[in-house]
Amino acid sequence: MREASEPLDPADPDHSALTATALAAPQSLTDGGQPERTIVGAATDIGRFRRVNEDGYLAVSPAFIVVDGMGGHVSGRAATRTALNAMLPLVGGRVTDGSVIVDAVLAAGKAVSAIPSQAANPPGATIAGAVLADLPEGPTWIAFNVGDSRVYLLRDDLLSQLSHDHSQVQDLVDAGRITPAQARFDSRRNVVTRALGAGLDQAAYPELHLETARGGDRILVCSDGLSDELDDDALAAVLGSGLGAQRTAEAAVAAALEAGGHDNVTAVVVDLVEESS
Repeated sequence: MREASEPLDPADPDHSALTATALAAPQSLTDGGQPERTIVGAATDIGRFRRVNEDGYLAVSPAFIVVDGMGGHVSGRAATRTALNAMLPLVGGRVTDGSVIVDAVLAAGKAVSAIPSQAANPPGATIAGAVLADLPEGPTWIAFNVGDSRVYLLRDDLLSQLSHDHSQVQDLVDAGRITPAQARFDSRRNVVTRALGAGLDQAAYPELHLETARGGDRILVCSDGLSDELDDDALAAVLGSGLGAQRTAEAAVAAALEAGGHDNVTAVVVDLVEESS
C-alpha cells in the first residue's frame, strides 16, 4: 500500500522535486525508408500535500518511462533512482524484442529489493513506460507497467489506455464487482498488487501491450498522481489541445494540481511525427 500523504513543510530541506530532463529523440529511419522522430515533453511536480517528490522519469528515445517511488520519502526516492538506472540499457539504441524490456524491469525489481533500508516500509516503486520498438512487422509501441502508473495513446482524437493497472480496485473491476467510475473513488484505489520491491516475494513481471505505431500518435506515460486526478475526458482534452509535447506535459501536471494535487504528479508526452524525405 502507498504511504499516506505527508503535510507539506516548505522549510524542510528535502522539499524538492527529483531533477530530470526531457530530451528530444534523434531522427531515425524506419524499414520502409520514411524518416520518423519522436518529440518529447516531460513535467513533474511535488503536489500540494507531499514533502518530497518520489516520482522520476526517463525520456530518451526509444524509451519513455515513469517511476513512482514508495516506502517513505527516503526509501521512495532511492527506489525511483535505482529503478531508472536499471532501465538505462533501453535508451539510445534499437529495441527489436519485447524480452529486453521484461529483462530490464526484472532487473529493476531485483535492484530495488536489494536497497538497504531501516524504514518501516521497504523501498518499492511502480513503473510504466512506452518503448518505440523496431519489430519485423514495423515500428511498434510496446507499453509496459508494473503497478498503477499508466500509459495512454491518443490517436485520431480517441484516447485509449494501453496499460493495465495492478491494483485491488482493478481486480474488482475485472471481476465485475465495481464499475470503472466507482473505482476512481474507491478507498482501495491506491493499494497495488504488483510492484518493484516493496517487500513483495514474487518477481516484478511487467505486463506488455503491443500497438502498431503510426505518425501522429501521442503517448502519455504518467504516475497515478495524474490519472487519479483527471478522468479520461479530462486527459483527452489536455492531450488534444493542440499544444506541443512539452507544453502539453506541463498543462497536464497543472491540471492535476488544480484538480487537487494530492500526490506527486508526473507526465511524459511523446509525439511520433512522420516527415517527408
